[in-house]
Amino acid sequence: MRQPESVAGLFQESALRSIRIQIEKHRQVLDAAKKALPRFLADHCADCVIKPDRLVLYADSPAWAAQIRFYAPLLLSTVQQSTGYRFQDLVIRNVLPVAAKPRHKPASISSPGFVAELLKDSALSASSGELREALLRLSETVRTLRNPVS
Repeated sequence: MRQPESVAGLFQESALRSIRIQIEKHRQVLDAAKKALPRFLADHCADCVIKPDRLVLYADSPAWAAQIRFYAPLLLSTVQQSTGYRFQDLVIRNVLPVAAKPRHKPASISSPGFVAELLKDSALSASSGELREALLRLSETVRTLRNPVS
């Protein structure tokens, strides 16, 4: 088993140059794969792993991974032509859900005061007396939750 390189060894110029070269190769392969796909699919390519005979491409969800699999022959051919790598196989996987991050900030929940007023307005415009009473009770409950009695 190969011993890991020491941290002090990583700060030598030759080691850093080697790491930069590997990062650049990785970026070139991922860029080539993204260029081979339609834009709406390329946006969902999260990363790739270069193995000696295989390229593993990661999508940000199982649904997009399934769509990208339809382009596997074209992807493999295009990446090989543009990078010079000779992969025997292309595997498309989805990123683990734990590692996935939401693309957009979740919608914030409205303040209880706003919700209470909205419920009250809805109650006053309701035609049914029973519905009106239920909405007014709910409005009061939300309002008291907003301002709990100490």
